[in-house]
Amino acid sequence: MIKETITANFQQLKDILYQLSDEQLSRKLPVLNYSTIGMHIRHIIEFYCCLMESRTTGRVDYDSRKRDIELETRSRKCIAVLDDILDFIATNSQDFPINLKADYSLKKEDPIILSTTFYRELLYNIEHTVHHMAIIKIGIGELNDAAIRIDENFGVAVSTIRNKTICAQ
Repeated sequence: MIKETITANFQQLKDILYQLSDEQLSRKLPVLNYSTIGMHIRHIIEFYCCLMESRTTGRVDYDSRKRDIELETRSRKCIAVLDDILDFIATNSQDFPINLKADYSLKKEDPIILSTTFYRELLYNIEHTVHHMAIIKIGIGELNDAAIRIDENFGVAVSTIRNKTICAQ
C-alpha cells in the first residue's frame, strides 16, 4: 500500500504540474506568505531525494537538501524527478535500516541521530507530502484560474477520506 499511496499522490502532483505554467509555479503568493507553489513542490521532491540517497549512504538528513531552484520554477523538471523517484521506489522493495540525522538548534551544532527504516521514512514522506499538497491547494485557489482542475481529495489524508466515507454511510 505504501507504493500505491505514493504513486497516487505523485499522480495528483503531476496532474497539477501539467496544468500550471512555469510563471504560475513560481509566482509569489500572499496567501502562502509570499512563497510559491513551486517551493512546496520542490520541498516534497527533495525530501524523497534525501531518502533515495540513504540507499547508498545508510543515513538520511532532510536538512541537507539541495534546494534546487529549477524544481521551484520548471514544471517539466518536477515531473521528470517525480518519475525518477517512483522508479526508485518500484525497484527498492525491501526495507532496510537507516540512521536519521536531525538538528533543531539554530546554529546547527547539536545533531540527533536516530535509528529508523526506509519504510518508516516512506510513511513519514507520505504524511509530509499530503501536508504540503494541502498548502499547494490553497495556493492554486489563489491563482484564480478556473481552467486548473484539481482533485477534490488533493491534499487530504487517506484516513480523512476514509472517515468521510464511513460517516456518509
